[in-house]
Amino acid sequence: MKNDMKINRYLEKAEEAFEQNNLIKSLNLYNKVYELSKGKDVDAIINLALIYDFWGKSEKVKEYYKEALSIDDCEERAYYGLAAIYDDEGNYAKAIKLYKKAIYINPSYHKAYFFLANAYDVSGKKDLAIYTYKRLLSLSPLDFWANLNLGSIYEEKDQNDLAYKKFSKALKINPHNYLALFNMGVICCKFNMVKKAAGFYERAIEKNKNYEYSYLNLAVIYKYKDTERGIKILSRGIDNCSEVHFLYYNRSCFYALINEKNQACEDIIQALKLYPQFLKYVLEDEELEKIRQLNSFKEFIHNYI
Repeated sequence: MKNDMKINRYLEKAEEAFEQNNLIKSLNLYNKVYELSKGKDVDAIINLALIYDFWGKSEKVKEYYKEALSIDDCEERAYYGLAAIYDDEGNYAKAIKLYKKAIYINPSYHKAYFFLANAYDVSGKKDLAIYTYKRLLSLSPLDFWANLNLGSIYEEKDQNDLAYKKFSKALKINPHNYLALFNMGVICCKFNMVKKAAGFYERAIEKNKNYEYSYLNLAVIYKYKDTERGIKILSRGIDNCSEVHFLYYNRSCFYALINEKNQACEDIIQALKLYPQFLKYVLEDEELEKIRQLNSFKEFIHNYI
């Protein structure tokens, strides 16, 4: 009884230290609980795993989660924690199996559903990802990221009506998220609602000036009908995302369209310096045919590639 009281006191202090981000103190207190309980307190073991996970000690984390499961094989937190480690390592098959175990034990485990769906998505199992996101949304309809991610999968599969609905729902939940705004721009372009798409891209840029794809997609809208405006948009992107090779590549193509050969050449050289693998595309790109004939380009190829 006295031991139990001491354990509870240490657990309270350890949790308080953890919440205050005093991880060393928290670790020491959980270790005391571990010793007093002779390694049988599952809460202490789970929290020791969380601390070591914060420090990136994945093998140590695995040991603690497996130890917790050896005490209680219905401990959903341990299955989820192990799954997250394997997920980070790219071992999606193991991660999926463990997320499913956590959900089997706790059918309302929101985080497990979310990361299970994501693991299915990144491992190419799109239909299972859709099914899992739907199950999550049946539990939590206002989950912003579940709506957004499900919409992205629908958009990849060209199920654009469904994608539009999910992106719209995500924006109702969070009207200021740049990715939701960007994705709505993508869908509006697919529906040929170009003016609306441009508005969404502009709003996405307002919310995050460092997301390079917003500049690219917005510029492409103006590529042939207002090339100089497109160049200005790409220049804004380059100012905010200076190391993004494809913005230089695309601006080079825009300059080539209006016969600004020297500027086009400068940009394509910069793109190749940042990403030499572009050379294959540069040598085949019809828009850059005149640029490839310039002496400055030939000299660069001779000296640097």
